[in-house]
Amino acid sequence: MHRSLSCLRWSYGTRTEALVVPIIPEERTFLSRTNKILFWLAAGLAVLALTFSAGLLAGAAEIGPALRLSPGAISALPLLLAGLSFLIVQPMIRPRYTELIKNIMLVATFLLWGIVQLMAQNPLSKTLGDVVIVLYVLDLVWTILASLQSARKQPA
Repeated sequence: MHRSLSCLRWSYGTRTEALVVPIIPEERTFLSRTNKILFWLAAGLAVLALTFSAGLLAGAAEIGPALRLSPGAISALPLLLAGLSFLIVQPMIRPRYTELIKNIMLVATFLLWGIVQLMAQNPLSKTLGDVVIVLYVLDLVWTILASLQSARKQPA
């Protein structure tokens, strides 16, 4: 990346001081602001996902009515929030194309699983639940194969 620098010089007596300051292009400033917003949004959603996950373990039966949420919604929220958070992170981390495809597949898996939690039990929800399983297996196999390939390339 090309950076422009501005040099400020001033003298007093026989001594000269200089201060080099980077000039940040306007679009970089915009991206920095956007990344900050995305960062805090993703972090907030991730914390909410963890909070609702803890609620599941602590006893959704007590939390659900207090928040006026159904048991399905209590189960769906951590999945939907985590998936959405990971989706928001993608423009910030700018993964390679294959990693982006894998990450988007994982996002879709979490979101789909969350949607399935909200659905009534029927043949469609069963089929979509099976799709979630296939996507998780595919994601894990992809990770395993990439790890094996990486280990193979490293000297023993």
